Amino acid sequence: MIRVDDTPMEWGEGMTVAELLEQVEDSGFVSVVRVNGKLVSSPKFDQTPVPDNAVVQLLPLVAGG
Repeated sequence: MIRVDDTPMEWGEGMTVAELLEQVEDSGFVSVVRVNGKLVSSPKFDQTPVPDNAVVQLLPLVAGG
């Protein structure tokens, strides 16, 4: 089990950030994810494992000016 933005989710062996985001609604604008306090940028989503009992925060793309 993991927590994604305070919501419990099922964890799977070998799960990556990219696989996790496929299961989360409205994750298309996520550019950075924090896994147990460590920031992971989108180019590394498919290479970064999500460990069991992880705390994950989704940080959306912010634009303005």
